[in-house]
Amino acid sequence: MLRRFIESRLSGARRVAAEAVDGLDDRSALFVAELTAEQGRITRLALFALGALLVAILAVVWAAATLVAFTWDTEWRHVTLVGLLIFWILFATVLTMKARSLLKAGSRAFWFSRQVLTDDLNQFREHFK
Repeated sequence: MLRRFIESRLSGARRVAAEAVDGLDDRSALFVAELTAEQGRITRLALFALGALLVAILAVVWAAATLVAFTWDTEWRHVTLVGLLIFWILFATVLTMKARSLLKAGSRAFWFSRQVLTDDLNQFREHFK
């Protein structure tokens, strides 16, 4: 009786292991696809973060130029410099927000692979209950 019980458990485990081995190429292809997508996301994140940093530096330099320009006495120079300063600050803010959203998207990285592995693990556990 104990032998039949153990054999049934082992046959179920063998079946689950065989299914997992048969699906390895599918799982590896899924992992490669998700790895490629994650690599693209990280590349975009780095580019947006670098862009935000550069634009923020330009905004600080422009702020300094605006302060210097306020000491000069010209009618439209102030409006133009303040307008350009606001543009650079808004542009830096937009790039920063885009980089932040890309960073938050990292929690969805490898979602399908994690789901498939969780399903495999749950199926394996079912056979040992």
